Amino acid sequence: RPVSTAEEGVSPTCVRGRWPRRAESIALAHDRPNKLRLAHLPPPPARSLEVGIGIGTTLDRVSRLGYDAVGITPDAKQVAMARERFGDAVKVENVAFEQFVPRPFDVIVFQESSQYIDANSLFAKAGEIADDVIVIDEFSTGAGALHRLEDFLLAAEANGYRRAEEIDLSAKAAPTVDYFMQRLERYRQTLITDLALTNYQIDELIASGALYRQRYAQSVYVYRLLRFRK
Repeated sequence: RPVSTAEEGVSPTCVRGRWPRRAESIALAHDRPNKLRLAHLPPPPARSLEVGIGIGTTLDRVSRLGYDAVGITPDAKQVAMARERFGDAVKVENVAFEQFVPRPFDVIVFQESSQYIDANSLFAKAGEIADDVIVIDEFSTGAGALHRLEDFLLAAEANGYRRAEEIDLSAKAAPTVDYFMQRLERYRQTLITDLALTNYQIDELIASGALYRQRYAQSVYVYRLLRFRK
């Protein structure tokens, strides 16, 4: 975020952008997945549980649209940031999804947060909370740190969820990696000064980004919007 803030004066949400055109701002690219997500929510005042709040921007937007929205995160710093930015306008709780005390919601949204939760645990817990689950995230088609897409779908089925919708966003999400790789070199000295990074760490980030982009090009990594219903 410091890179995009320095160049464009904005601090975007902590998610992959959607880039139908390369020559546009990061803010516009990041707004598209949020609009897509909103288009898949039931109408307000539906009860929405957001698992992983980032910096709270989307939670605030959903709340202002009239949703009875609650955001949860295990990161106390994210909770503090959301409350500093939006005060009582957003409802946030400092708790991991696995420890969340179940109560009824109309929909659960995982936007780039499902990858941090065991798939079977995710759907077993979700089954105690809502019949409608929306997942917008990266997956692997082979081995790797990300959830394997096929296994994720099997976990949903094993816990009583059927796949109601699947949208492949891979081609439009991958350029987010390019955006930051290009700017890591451009803002190398700023990152060293402001974040106390070393040249070696920045070189490692650039190399890691190149490998990440290659995995998208080879369809080893994919990006999906998935909707599950009971």
